[in-house]
Amino acid sequence: MMHTDEVEMNKFELTDQESGRKESIFDQLFENFEQYAENPSFCIKDVFFSYSDLNRAIGFIQSLLPDDLGGKCIAVAAIDHIETYAAIFAIWLKGGTYIPLGLHNPRQRNENILLQAKCDILLTARNLDGQYDFPDVNTVLLSNSIGVQIAAIQQATVFSDYAYILFTSGSTGEPKGVPISYGNLQSFLLAFNSTPIEIKREDRCLQMFELTFDVSISSFLPALLKGATVFTVPNEGIKYLNVLKILSKFEMTVIQIVPSVIRLGQSLLSRMSFPSIRYCILTGEATHVNLLKKWEKCIPNSRVFNFYGPTEATIYCAYYECLSGNTASYNDMVAIGSAFENTTLFVVDENFVEMEDGRKGELMIRGPQLTDGYLNNRQKNQDSFWKSPEGEVSYKSGDLCYKASDGVLYYCGRLDNQVKIQGFRIELSEIESCVRNSFDLNNVVITTTNKVGALELCLVIEAEEVREMERIIILLREKLPDYMIPAKIVSISRFPLGTSGKTDRNAIKAIVSERSTC
Repeated sequence: MMHTDEVEMNKFELTDQESGRKESIFDQLFENFEQYAENPSFCIKDVFFSYSDLNRAIGFIQSLLPDDLGGKCIAVAAIDHIETYAAIFAIWLKGGTYIPLGLHNPRQRNENILLQAKCDILLTARNLDGQYDFPDVNTVLLSNSIGVQIAAIQQATVFSDYAYILFTSGSTGEPKGVPISYGNLQSFLLAFNSTPIEIKREDRCLQMFELTFDVSISSFLPALLKGATVFTVPNEGIKYLNVLKILSKFEMTVIQIVPSVIRLGQSLLSRMSFPSIRYCILTGEATHVNLLKKWEKCIPNSRVFNFYGPTEATIYCAYYECLSGNTASYNDMVAIGSAFENTTLFVVDENFVEMEDGRKGELMIRGPQLTDGYLNNRQKNQDSFWKSPEGEVSYKSGDLCYKASDGVLYYCGRLDNQVKIQGFRIELSEIESCVRNSFDLNNVVITTTNKVGALELCLVIEAEEVREMERIIILLREKLPDYMIPAKIVSISRFPLGTSGKTDRNAIKAIVSERSTC
C-alpha cells in the first residue's frame, strides 16, 4: 500500500474480470435515468427534481468541463442546490476528483485547500459575489442546467485514482486532505449493500449533512443508485427543526442522522411520531442509550442501527443493530458492533499486540476501504498508519475500544479523552455517563489548567444554569473516587455543533477557557 504524498494521480480502471468489460460503479445510475426518468431524484427546499432533470444537469455541466479529467481535481461549492449534486456526478462520470468547498470556511482555509489539491476550477450553483475569487482558479457559475438540451452524458472508463478528497481539521492548523479512491468507494458501496439496510425505489431518504462531511455521500449515493428520492435539509434556519419538519412533512423512510440533532429536538419528541421510517442510521458520534430510548418511541416501525467509521476508512466500516430494551453499551454509549464485509477491525496495545477479548486498546482498521494516506503529509501518514511485519497496512483510529467474547466491538471514547489526573488514568466518558444516567443532563467533561498549572477536570452541562450542582457533586462522590470528581461545574445554554452536526468539544473547551480568563 502506497501512502499518498503527492497530488499527481495515476489512472484507475474498474474491470469486470469475467467479461473484460470496463464498468463503472455508476452504471446503475444510467439505467435509472431511463427507467425512472420522471420519478423524483431530489427534493430540495420543497422542489422536486426528476431523474431526467438530474440527467440533463449532469450533461450540461460536463460540457463546461475539460474533456479529460483523469488526474484532475474539481472543486464544488457546498451549496444546497440540484446543480451542486449534478456537478458531483458530472465530475465522477468523467473520471475526475471531487473536492467539496465549504462556504462557511474562512477564505484562507479554502485557498489552502485549493492549493493543496491543485484545483484550478471551482463550480458553484450560486453567484459568490467575488467572495471566493482565488488566484489562478476559474470560478464557473452553474445555472439553468435543467432546461438545456445537451448531448448524452460522457461516461469514463478510466478514472483518476481518487473519487474525492475531504479536508478535515489538522493539528497544525492547516486542513489535512483525505483522498478516497474509486476503489475505496466501490468497496464501501458493496459493503453497505451487504448490511441489512435495503433501499428501494419507493424510499424517501434524508440527506441532512454538509457536503464537506463524508456521510453526505452515503446519504445520497446509495439512494440514487437504487432509484430512490433524496430529500436535503436547508442550511438556513435551525438545523434540528428543519430535520424534524422534513421527517414529518415528507414521511421519510430511510434516514441517517446525528444524535446531537435528536438531542436538540428532544423537547418536541413526546408529541412527535414518524411511523413511515423503516431504517434509521445513527452516525457521526457516540449514541447514548437514554436518548435512543426516547427516539425509539418516535420511530415505532423502524430498525435502528449505530454506524461507525472514520473518514480514512470511507464513511462507515462497522455497524450494530440496536435492539429495543436490549442494546449493548459501554458507559451509556451504544456498541459499534461488527466490521463491514471485507474490513478487518482489531484492538491493540501500545506495542501493536492484539488484545484479548474484554481488554481495552486502540481500534485498528484494515481493508479495501482504507485510504492510501493523507495528501502531501508524510509525517501524518507515519503517525496514523501502522505496517505489520507481514506488510499489511492498518489505520490507527485513535478510538479506545474492546471486543467482547461474542465478537461485538464496544466504543469506550477517544484515546485523547482518556487522561491522567494525580497519576490515575481516567475515562472521561465514565463521569459523563454517571451524570447523564442520574440527572438526564447532556454533559461533557473536559480538562482545564488551574492557576498553579495543574490539570483538573471540568464538568460542562448543557443548560442555562446549573440548578442541581450540590446534588450532582454528592452523587459523583457516592459513585466515583475522589480523583474523578470535577473541580468545577459550568453551564453552556446550548452546546456548539460542528458542520457535521456533532458536539464540538474543542469549541466547548474554548468557551470555558475564555470565561476563566475574563
